[in-house]
Amino acid sequence: MLIRVMLADDHPLILLGERQVLSTELGISLVGEAHNTDELLDLLATVACDVLVTDFAMPSERNADGLVMLGTIRRRFPNVRIVVLTMLDNAALLQSMRDAGALGLLSKRGDMAELPVAIVSAFQHRPFLGKAVQKEMEVFGIARSAASPAQVLSPREIEVIRLYVGGMCVSEIAQHLHRSIKTISTHKHSAMEKLGIRSDAELYHYAVQNGLA
Repeated sequence: MLIRVMLADDHPLILLGERQVLSTELGISLVGEAHNTDELLDLLATVACDVLVTDFAMPSERNADGLVMLGTIRRRFPNVRIVVLTMLDNAALLQSMRDAGALGLLSKRGDMAELPVAIVSAFQHRPFLGKAVQKEMEVFGIARSAASPAQVLSPREIEVIRLYVGGMCVSEIAQHLHRSIKTISTHKHSAMEKLGIRSDAELYHYAVQNGLA
């Protein structure tokens, strides 16, 4: 039985690497590629797919990426199993990806040879974490147990910070996530308060140091 796999990434070299790794795998059939969130959702609506291998942060005009994208896929295409391949290595964000429905998590800094294993695991409804992701999650488990509740950012706060340091202003994030400007501003200020951060420069530094940018 063939596993129908769809790829989504806005970096051509990543797609090329994925194709090369999967081309020699028996039992895996590539059924489509998307280069942004809009293309991905349109493709999922027209092409049957068992496992989706997707980047987390991708450009789009009509649809949000990130956690919103994962949630949309889970709602609209519940039979599609998701494997996320990402450069982001913030452990809390990785955990949020799992909570949003990603069965597999792989780092682009890790070994691409893990990809076929992650696809088969997801197809069998089993979770899979790449070695680089496992390391980050283990550190997160230690850090989370030692952190006070006030220091832990919510998934929405993490997502707002990711988009903000990525170049979006508050109003653009509000439009991107289909939320009010007031709500997004509240998330941003709440995150900064929890982290003891007082400026955008400090916020950007935190994001870089913690795998959000």
